[in-house]
Amino acid sequence: MSGASELHRPTWAEVDTSAFSRNIDAVLRLLPSRSRLIAVLKANAYGHGAIELARLCDPQRVAMIAVALLEEAIALRRAGITLPILVFGPLDELGAITAIDNDITPGVPGLEELEIACAVARDRDVHIHLKLDSGMGRMGVVESELRRARELIDATPRLHVDAIYTHFANADEDETFTHEQVWRFDEMRRVIDAPLHHLANSAATLRGIVREGEYVRCGIALFTIEPVLRWRTEIMRLKILPKNHAIGYGTTFHTSRESRIATIPVGYADGYSRKLSNNAEVMLRGVRAPVVGRVSMDLVTIDVTDIPNAQLGDEVILLGDGIKADELASRTDTISYEVICRISPRVPRIYR
Repeated sequence: MSGASELHRPTWAEVDTSAFSRNIDAVLRLLPSRSRLIAVLKANAYGHGAIELARLCDPQRVAMIAVALLEEAIALRRAGITLPILVFGPLDELGAITAIDNDITPGVPGLEELEIACAVARDRDVHIHLKLDSGMGRMGVVESELRRARELIDATPRLHVDAIYTHFANADEDETFTHEQVWRFDEMRRVIDAPLHHLANSAATLRGIVREGEYVRCGIALFTIEPVLRWRTEIMRLKILPKNHAIGYGTTFHTSRESRIATIPVGYADGYSRKLSNNAEVMLRGVRAPVVGRVSMDLVTIDVTDIPNAQLGDEVILLGDGIKADELASRTDTISYEVICRISPRVPRIYR
């Protein structure tokens, strides 16, 4: 594990690159014949580090990397990533030109962006992936715009629609609606089609809603089939407090007995949600210890009374080793995606 010895605060997130690679293999085993993986590494690879993990995406296993923002795609190119990159967009004209100049494929999510792509393609070859709205109601060309989109494509010989795609709204819960979206997508293909299709996100891929030859876009699955990230810190202060002693801002917690309280150097500025105040547990010496008092910007207090051998410098696990993102998400009324994405940049990522 590199880099940990250079840190002055004992708080970092360990990213298991072997687990990430095994998750890629697990997805590939689910795919039907001629289907391939588009690895979605948006939002800094869901907080795990896009550049480092993109380097593990070899062309034999990963057909393309996808990101949300052009800035994310440019950063990958500048880091030497040579795999095809899809940027979901939307992009204005300057963004589209910048993408093409950097060998980045624009995802075109609407009629306005298609008009921009056609304008750029008047004097150069432009390759795009065109998004169709099959029911998500967010981005993508809708049915009433298909004829105009077809006219624009036909009038622009140097515009190449390499792929059409859509996005499922509820693949993790409602298979009926997902199949309705597949049907709508196929109906829209009667007007606009392309050599390549990609529909399935992580949820649809894991549930087998993938047809032969279709590519899949997997993001969260690459980090959660087997957990990839382990967020840890260490005890920096230990003290004994008497019964009925207040702890933290707002004095929201009072000890019910003489208690041994540890302070750890992490807080909501690091992405450890303030909603976890008096509402979470951490792992210490293989035992769960409750968070007590409010989560501060830089500090959290935990009750280690029932772990009598806890010592200064002991490792404390915030996420991993049995503390799952789904658990923290449930306690903070959100989803696991947000839990891992909000781990802030001031928490170093260490790769092993």
